[in-house]
Amino acid sequence: GIGVKPMMRGLKELLQNPGKMKRTFLYWTVRDRAAFEWFSQTMDEIFESDNKHMIQIRHFLTSVKDDDRDIGAVLLHHATRAKHHKTNFDLILGQYTHHQVEVGRPDWEEEFESVKVTAKELGCKDCGIFLCGHERMADDVANVSFRLSKKDPGFHFYFTKETF
Repeated sequence: GIGVKPMMRGLKELLQNPGKMKRTFLYWTVRDRAAFEWFSQTMDEIFESDNKHMIQIRHFLTSVKDDDRDIGAVLLHHATRAKHHKTNFDLILGQYTHHQVEVGRPDWEEEFESVKVTAKELGCKDCGIFLCGHERMADDVANVSFRLSKKDPGFHFYFTKETF
């Protein structure tokens, strides 16, 4: 939600002065589809100025439940991915965009395993996580990051949070 505002400013700064950063992943979760419109233009500007493909942005609309038992949710999930992959048109937003909106909550285990694989390919042995959001999400993210760090002694997630 609104916690994304300081993150947008941070992404712009990282593009100008990346320092040792090799890749940044931004996960933005909101309940209301209209929230994505707040920074639609900013997201496109970031995408277009990211010549080295250092930033990956993932959007999640959490008011739509991603439930394997709900055929409508499964079809929406696959339809949005297929349409965006072929045309860059996002069915959730109803517009062309560089960043697809996923439905449901992120599977943090799956997401961080993917981040870890990418980080290792880039020669990294650790990853910093900064979360700005609700305490419940912070607990989920912290638990997954700690569990994955413990599971792989060759890679560590460092977790920091700002909750409200």
